[in-house]
Order: sequence, then structure tokens, then C-alpha cells
Amino acid sequence: MRSVIMISYRDKNHPIMTGTMLVAIDGSPEGFNALIWVLEHIKEEGRACALYVISPSKYAALDGAAGYEGISTLHEIRERIVQEEKEQVISRAKELAHDRNVDVEIIVRTGDPRNEIIKTAEEVGASLIAVGSTGKGLGARILLGSVSTYIMTHSKVTTVVVR
Repeated sequence: MRSVIMISYRDKNHPIMTGTMLVAIDGSPEGFNALIWVLEHIKEEGRACALYVISPSKYAALDGAAGYEGISTLHEIRERIVQEEKEQVISRAKELAHDRNVDVEIIVRTGDPRNEIIKTAEEVGASLIAVGSTGKGLGARILLGSVSTYIMTHSKVTTVVVR
């Protein structure tokens, strides 16, 4: 079940559902719930953009694997994993959009998801950013940071957090 857990309005006079709606997807159920929310709320004249950010820090654990017998170079391992994950996420996003008869533009970036989401929203002229939330507790948010919290506090446009 999808539920909106928070909306942060920045410009109440801006046409939200008819403008460009940017949704950050990361392959998680919560990210896809945010995409579904956008696809179900966008108006016909609106534009849906799904942003998938490849975070280099996500693959940092692979650093120790390179060099062992039978293990390819670190670069080859990362590239294969990143490519497979990217293809799966994009395929699922296109499938969800197709099922709802909505066109979605897929954007892929590499970097810190928090910064890339804010930057991409500005570049595409988004009137709304939608993100998923895993519902981490306060301790996890303090230690790990929260993309959704960062977007809520740094976005210049309306933000919707979906669980």
C-alpha cells in the first residue's frame, strides 16, 4: 500500500501536476511506490521524469574483492553490477509507466543521490520531486543520513515523500 507521508509545498501557485514531476528511483519498493504515485497523479499535459542515480559509495565494499584468484578487476566487477542493476531498475520503471499509459523519461546520473536529485530537478524545471522513504528510525537517519530528509529540506520545489 502506498501512502504519502509528507508533502513540503514550496510554491503554492506553481502548477504541480501539470508541470514536470521528477521521481527518484533506486530499485527499492519505496522508490517504485513514489514512481507509481507520480504516474497516477500526473495530468495529461504533465511530464514524468524518473531519475536513477548510481552512487559510487554503494559499491565501496567491492574494493577488498579485487586481486583474489578468480576475481576480475574491481572496475570490471563494478561495471557489471552497475549495468545489471541499472537495466533492472529502468526496465521496471518503463513497465510501471506502460501499465498506466504514461510516458516516462528516464534519466541516469552518477554521484551522491541527494545532490543529483536537487541538481536534476533544477535542470529539468521540475515543479515537484517525489522520493520514497524506507521509514528508517531516527538513529539510522542520524548515522546514515536520509535522502528524503535532505530533499525535503533543500528542494526549492514541492516535495512528496511516499512509503
